[in-house]
Amino acid sequence: MDRKTGRRCCFVCWCVLVFCVLAFTGCSSKGKEREELRMAGIAKMDAGDYAGAAADFEAAIQASTGRVGDFEIDVLNYRAEAEYKLGDYAAAAHTYDVLLEVDKAQVDYLYRAASAKALAGDAQGALDAYLEGVELEKKKPGEGNFGRKEVLTAVGEACMDAGLIQEAESLYAEAVKDGVAGPEVFNEMGLRLIESAKAMEDAELQNAEFERAIEYFRQAAAAGSDKSAPAVQAARFNEGVVYELQRRYARALETFEAYVADYGADEAAQKEILFLQTR
Repeated sequence: MDRKTGRRCCFVCWCVLVFCVLAFTGCSSKGKEREELRMAGIAKMDAGDYAGAAADFEAAIQASTGRVGDFEIDVLNYRAEAEYKLGDYAAAAHTYDVLLEVDKAQVDYLYRAASAKALAGDAQGALDAYLEGVELEKKKPGEGNFGRKEVLTAVGEACMDAGLIQEAESLYAEAVKDGVAGPEVFNEMGLRLIESAKAMEDAELQNAEFERAIEYFRQAAAAGSDKSAPAVQAARFNEGVVYELQRRYARALETFEAYVADYGADEAAQKEILFLQTR
């Protein structure tokens, strides 16, 4: 090799070396930047600044290489949580849909997506995600931290509000059958039966519907380990309402007095008691 050729080879090698060093430095800098953004987002989450956290997590994703790995999946999870806590349920639902695409179908993702979609007003999307989550949970019992019970009420209410009455009732009935219905579900079922009974003209059928509602309210109270839970308290009150609708005034008065003894004399309960004392 002559000296000229040797110098050219040395120059090419030097250029390649410089390029590699610069590329490595750039990647290292980018990696540091995205990690700093991730940590800043977590700090803002802890401080309750969910909008700032969501922005930092988005910036961390934008600072990534474009390849979806463990870092990106972790940040997407944080971003979805921040969006949900911020009340931007449509954005959270979208992020969970992204996670379902880039990671894999997980019970947590499906139930969290169902909850976010229900709160965003996407009843059909919530229903589809919930049902897929139920089926996956049957195949992989015990997977995930966000359970079916937590999302069921939100999905059922979204379906009811959207006019998907049969679908909601089917969800509730299946939950009762599977033993995962909590006080919220039983209370909701009782309320729906009250509305159904009010629309009936046949007195005998109406009374039978009221009796079913009472039973659901009792099941709600029994299903709640904490009697101060909102759904349990509501069910106790609603049982008295049904007795009043049945014109069983003495029983209604007794029920409301027991309610007041446990929860205090709130305005609604006191109003019912004053009315019933005159009957």
